[in-house]
Amino acid sequence: MNGLSGLALKTLTGVALGAMIVGSASAADLASPEPVVAEVPSVIDVAFGVAGVTDYVFRGLSQTHGDPAVQGYAELQAYGFYAGVWGSSVSDFVTDPSAEVDFYGGYRGTFSFLSVDVGGLYYYYPGEFTPAGTKQLDYWELYAKPAVALGDWGSITGNLYWTSDYVNVSGDGTYLSVIPKVNIPLSSFPDLGFYVSGEFGKQWVKGEKLFGLRGFLPDYLTWNIGAGVTYKAMTLDVRYSDTDLKPTECAGYTGFRKSCDERVMVKLSFDTALSKLK
Repeated sequence: MNGLSGLALKTLTGVALGAMIVGSASAADLASPEPVVAEVPSVIDVAFGVAGVTDYVFRGLSQTHGDPAVQGYAELQAYGFYAGVWGSSVSDFVTDPSAEVDFYGGYRGTFSFLSVDVGGLYYYYPGEFTPAGTKQLDYWELYAKPAVALGDWGSITGNLYWTSDYVNVSGDGTYLSVIPKVNIPLSSFPDLGFYVSGEFGKQWVKGEKLFGLRGFLPDYLTWNIGAGVTYKAMTLDVRYSDTDLKPTECAGYTGFRKSCDERVMVKLSFDTALSKLK
């Protein structure tokens, strides 16, 4: 990363921070932004939700520099197919966007104990200011998320994301992770649901010469572990997250040396659908 200007570093930072799937409407995975809907509808429906989080963390990297964020989504569903939009407040991006808005769509299906979720999403940052020599942060990804249900006891989900245009600079980006989740049934509290979950993943970045350099961003590992409680449409999740990035490497991704450090996040979310409203 020697020779990379501070402006370029922060531009890459803001982009890499651009987060993706329920990445974070899912209480089981605060590191991703698309909503994960547990039930695949057999008829047309609309799912929606809002959330508040003490720190918007995507793949171990803070996208709000440790500050809180407000998030929300709406999703149209029809016979397993879906399309939606997810948004979050962001801060400390060099291009100073007003928000992050993710447009996504795909298909979810369940076959016995195995379920699949495949699709694509586009990260859009409205209101960006792009000085001469810099690019907007918008880019796309494809994803596949197979999951194995372990009865009422939990599940194991895999995540695979790929793009040939990582942070809009023509570099390949791949993210692979596994998310185990264990449900904790308590017969004394039938209206409450408890769970423990975690994620272990790796981000690879490869591609052509970027900003005059090759191999401008290092591969890194990230992990999180946490627990949550659900009550009707509400979920409260508390999670610990960390990465193996060094401070100088973190600055290359985010523009800040401490945005990849260990941290604890608290998230309160409300998720429902039109079919569930009375």
